[in-house]
Amino acid sequence: MIEFMSFKIPVIAEAMRSLGYKGKVVMGEDVSYVESATGGTIFALQCFSKDSQTLGDTDSEIALVRFYALWQNIADYNELQIDGLCNWFNATQAFSKLYRRNTSDDSDLFLEADLYVLDGMTAASFEGKVLLFIEHFEHAKHCLGYYKRTSKAEIIDRHRRAIELIHGEHKDFAQAVDLYRQNAHLGFAGSQNNFGDLFEEGTGVPRDDLLAVYWYTRASERGEPTAYLSLASILEGSSTGTDALIVAAKYAVLAADKLPDGINKLFAGQIRDKLAQQLDPETWNFAMGLASNFKPIYQEKSTMGDAPGHKALAAPGSPSIN
Repeated sequence: MIEFMSFKIPVIAEAMRSLGYKGKVVMGEDVSYVESATGGTIFALQCFSKDSQTLGDTDSEIALVRFYALWQNIADYNELQIDGLCNWFNATQAFSKLYRRNTSDDSDLFLEADLYVLDGMTAASFEGKVLLFIEHFEHAKHCLGYYKRTSKAEIIDRHRRAIELIHGEHKDFAQAVDLYRQNAHLGFAGSQNNFGDLFEEGTGVPRDDLLAVYWYTRASERGEPTAYLSLASILEGSSTGTDALIVAAKYAVLAADKLPDGINKLFAGQIRDKLAQQLDPETWNFAMGLASNFKPIYQEKSTMGDAPGHKALAAPGSPSIN
């Protein structure tokens, strides 16, 4: 007989131990963790309760477990190699995000994923999901030594050629789609955004708003301001649901703030102001909080410009930093 669990911090710790990790409980005033540093890799499961935003009580029912994995001392690998691994991983894993964070002494590699504790979830199911996240991280570590990166110059050249094939004199939509697809799966934010444009417009590919939102979201995760506007526009224009409009408002605020002066910035401001009128004050303030707390998992160094006319790639070193 399957036994359904009441998930509390002791249950999380026991699940970690059953997988061979230490499962040490660390209680704080605002947030609590179950940690393990087994085998030189640090794992932490940050626990959120059903009745409050964070958890500091072992008796609270858990609604969300945020999984972190940390791999320190990666100085033997250069930054481009690590970023290349993150690009590949994030394009292939839907629910886990891998990113590099600089520290005062070195760079660390992080894996982050949210695990929602559903009503009726079993202990075995929960343990399986935690183990899956750990396996994702171990797989990424294993792949780093073998990763062959594509040079940024090659990626930018493909991006420029795709723009020319879509908007230039000699059009070739099929080749442009292929170039954008290559760059998008390598994690280049400009191409991810433009690939989303193709799906939203039905240019060279079947029109598909869901795929457009997917690629706009991937570009937004990499700090591309034009993608903030793309997301705000498509969500505001295609949905009347409150949750979707909150996300639209979040990205409209970000786009209006982060885009350089130009037509796109003005358009973002219009969407922001429209949503401010459409949402009630409490919901609007919630969306504003999401925008103020947003941080990309990786900040793309080469960003897209806001020049009039067709979207173009800005020179490397653009000041459009989120």
